[in-house]
Amino acid sequence: MDNPPYPGSMRRLAAATALVMTATACSPAATTTSSTTVPVTSTTTTIPPTTVAPSSTTTQPTTTTAGSVEGTSFVLPATREMGPAWEELFVIPYGVDEATLGTAPGGEGLMYGPEYGAQAPDGTWAFLDAAKQRIAYFSEDGEYLNQVPIGPDLLVDGQYFQYQLPRFLDDGTLIATGFRGENSTAVLMVKDGMASEMSLAVAVIAKTDDGSLLYGFDTANNQVEVDLAAATVTPVEFFRSRTGDRYRLTLADQTLHIEQPDADPPSDRSLAILAPDPPGGGAFASAELASGVDGDLYLFMLGIAQDDESLQLGGYTTIHPDGGIDNIETVRDPFSPSDPGSPSHLGVRPGTNDPWLMFIDEDGARVFGLRAP
Repeated sequence: MDNPPYPGSMRRLAAATALVMTATACSPAATTTSSTTVPVTSTTTTIPPTTVAPSSTTTQPTTTTAGSVEGTSFVLPATREMGPAWEELFVIPYGVDEATLGTAPGGEGLMYGPEYGAQAPDGTWAFLDAAKQRIAYFSEDGEYLNQVPIGPDLLVDGQYFQYQLPRFLDDGTLIATGFRGENSTAVLMVKDGMASEMSLAVAVIAKTDDGSLLYGFDTANNQVEVDLAAATVTPVEFFRSRTGDRYRLTLADQTLHIEQPDADPPSDRSLAILAPDPPGGGAFASAELASGVDGDLYLFMLGIAQDDESLQLGGYTTIHPDGGIDNIETVRDPFSPSDPGSPSHLGVRPGTNDPWLMFIDEDGARVFGLRAP
């Protein structure tokens, strides 16, 4: 599929619609090291913002109300503000002291914030504070707790913090990954105040997990499962939720295709992605995915209208284990001049059904959570 030109911040979505991902992999070797050092400023790199695999499925669009999911299509709303289901939990500002997050030069006068963060099973938060070369820990309410420095043995060329896509596994291990050449991935693992690194002999983009196994894609566009305990990367036909249910989501040809073979009855849906009127018509989209303890799949989508590339689209929805899909809620503009560009906005607290959305803004890292029912 040809990739259309993307203006402004939407260029960060370009790889998501062009990157073809589907299944074959190899088994890598693994090594582990540890670190202690004092943080210093460095720079970071970015990974294409895609979490779902494209397919060739096409669907004839039908008209629906913006945000609703009906029949064979849905309208992805224009980004404006967070929907009423969301509330701002906290903002962690930037600064030079250890209780704040750092920023690093990004070129053209930009100052990039952290490579996002994730919530642990105990409710605390950990941020990949690339500028200060550390993992910075904060309480459930955003109060500073402590830090784990990332030493030169875990930095590229002993200087550069190049890890992204943070997530916590169910055992409390913080995971982040980074490419190390064409055929290698560094997996940062932080637990009990100790940081170590595992080297996988295949380049993998880890996009989601089931609480213990990672799921993602290799650079040959294969859909894979990563078992860190066994240090293996294995081709898979489906990803699994935290309940073990199989699913596959694909994005292509302005269509979202959702397969859930373990639903009762099995569910297989194709939904055309439409832009609101005006301009109407189809929309290109990327997505991020997380799962809850009851098997719900949380989906955060960003896109642009095919007929108006300046119109930024975005929304959030829940896909249930029985195949049902909630109406799409509006979200705010996710981009800012301080955003490093990593697709790490969406997460869920392990062991719960509590999703959150994170944004790296010019004044700090801002986190939203769903309001209690």
